[in-house]
Amino acid sequence: MKKILRRLLLFIPVALLGYVLLIWLLGDLGWVRCAITRMGEEGHLNSRVKDIRNYHNVDILFLGSSHCYRTFDTRFYNANGYTCFNLGSSNQTPIQTYILLSQYLDSINPKQVIFEVHPDIMRNDGVESAVNLLCNSPINGEASRMAFSLCNMKVFNTWLYSVYNQKIRNRLETFREDTLIRHYRYIPGGFCEVDTNEFVIKRYPRTTLTINPKQLNALKKCIQLFRDRNIPYLLVEIQDAYQLRKTFTNHPWFEEQMSALGPYHYEILPMVDTIDFFNSNHLSNPGIKRYNQHLLHYIDSLQLVQPSLI
Repeated sequence: MKKILRRLLLFIPVALLGYVLLIWLLGDLGWVRCAITRMGEEGHLNSRVKDIRNYHNVDILFLGSSHCYRTFDTRFYNANGYTCFNLGSSNQTPIQTYILLSQYLDSINPKQVIFEVHPDIMRNDGVESAVNLLCNSPINGEASRMAFSLCNMKVFNTWLYSVYNQKIRNRLETFREDTLIRHYRYIPGGFCEVDTNEFVIKRYPRTTLTINPKQLNALKKCIQLFRDRNIPYLLVEIQDAYQLRKTFTNHPWFEEQMSALGPYHYEILPMVDTIDFFNSNHLSNPGIKRYNQHLLHYIDSLQLVQPSLI
């Protein structure tokens, strides 16, 4: 029995080392199906985390998921006197937002934060956003703790490969993401422009909204960072197309949950699904223009920050 235990104790570290080496060596070949190893994607997080180094003391910092980086057009706010940066990323949940804030909040030092919250994101497990973050932004202690806390093998394997890719190969610094990926174009300042419209009329099942307790806790941690630094923040929910919005059975409950966390803005604007929406939960270019005009008017009415470019 002692002999078997001795062999087992010897085998375990060898097996773990072999596992790590396989992830590192085979990742570039695409053989590791249980990990994400490709850098660069249509959400342009890689470009965004490099671009943010050029921004400090901005008037407005935008945070959130694709609803954020595909809606808040930084060029529009610049034209109206506000310096700003959009730090959204694909399916970014508050768990990943906290990681990004731990890296960049103090250096970008915003006067105000607009934090996009969406029912789909608040009930999300955060796995998709986690692998995107690990591949395309610096691995630090907070990111590593997140990778372990999610208890997901794809996230863990992606973390393993990204440590090798960043710390040993220095690929994060040398990699250059294309400005145009598919039909998603990165605009300096963090906005992602899409010139097509993929809206399809369809039926959605009725949905009861829920909130993942882990996401709620992470959102509260993000808010605490703002409060500690006396940074005004506004939670913003962007409306979905009517064909999707009408299926929510308990949206007032979601509004109550968000309102309990601080200033929260959600307003249904008079929009047409087939014109103002790219798909059921993203705005098209006409909708983006209408929504930003509305939000800017609302921000100005709060008088929390004065535009610095005027």
